Amino acid sequence: MSFINNKSSSRRLSMKNQKRWEELILLLVLGVFAMIVIFPYLWMVLTSFKPVSEIFTKNMQFLPIEWHPENYLEVLRTGSFGRYVLNSVLVTTIGVTLEVSISFLGAYAFARLDFYGKDLVFFLIMGTMMIPPQVLMLPSYILVNDLGWLDSYMGLIIPRVGGAFGIFLLRQFMLTVPKELDDAAQIDGAGLMRRLFSLYLPLCMPSVVTLGVFSMIGFWNDYYWPLVVTSTDEMRTLALGIGHFKSLEGMGQWQLLMAAATLATIPMLVVFLISRKTLIKNITSGAIKG
Repeated sequence: MSFINNKSSSRRLSMKNQKRWEELILLLVLGVFAMIVIFPYLWMVLTSFKPVSEIFTKNMQFLPIEWHPENYLEVLRTGSFGRYVLNSVLVTTIGVTLEVSISFLGAYAFARLDFYGKDLVFFLIMGTMMIPPQVLMLPSYILVNDLGWLDSYMGLIIPRVGGAFGIFLLRQFMLTVPKELDDAAQIDGAGLMRRLFSLYLPLCMPSVVTLGVFSMIGFWNDYYWPLVVTSTDEMRTLALGIGHFKSLEGMGQWQLLMAAATLATIPMLVVFLISRKTLIKNITSGAIKG
């Protein structure tokens, strides 16, 4: 009897050790992939603190020998960097607000309202996700030009809002909300706007935050559309301004270019750190629901 117990305990110990080794191997693999992803960003940040003499060397120098934090002050004093930041903040704030609002209202219409041709309209909207954005760039430019919105905030923002992805994301989440809650609120005398902002908005907040973060990243990092519709330095966004900054500074000022790029990534890192719990909760809830 003791022999059987010893054999069973040794088997459990063996399985436990095997599980620990599997977890260790998994952590090592994830660590390697994490370093591959993080390394370019670390290189950019460390290069922003280097002098010119340490950037172009025969041997790769990872850490700066001499630290030059004044590179960031020089970036802030150079050209129209402050204007680029202001333009990006305005475009991103207004664009995300419109994107989330339009997607939220459209999602409610397709999730809860009944009207003629609803399925066909929703199918056509989803079909626009299959169209490459490069194909729509020329028609969008012609339309913006005819409206007189070139080199303006209207031209930078309006063509980018109201995408199919946001409507689809919020609609799928709204379908998980029991319709009985909507019916009960309507019986109690709650109007459409009351139900939207008092019932659906709190329940759909994880998806709203997720859409807001994705939209914010899209507006903040967009390069090609501002390049098409802007022609003056006063209307350039930060992503476009950094490229213009490179052409102005030339090949000998890469430390300033890296400092400008590092400053441009800080707002998105802050947004991710603030909203990471909501994003993870939304992703895991979707995985559980299947």
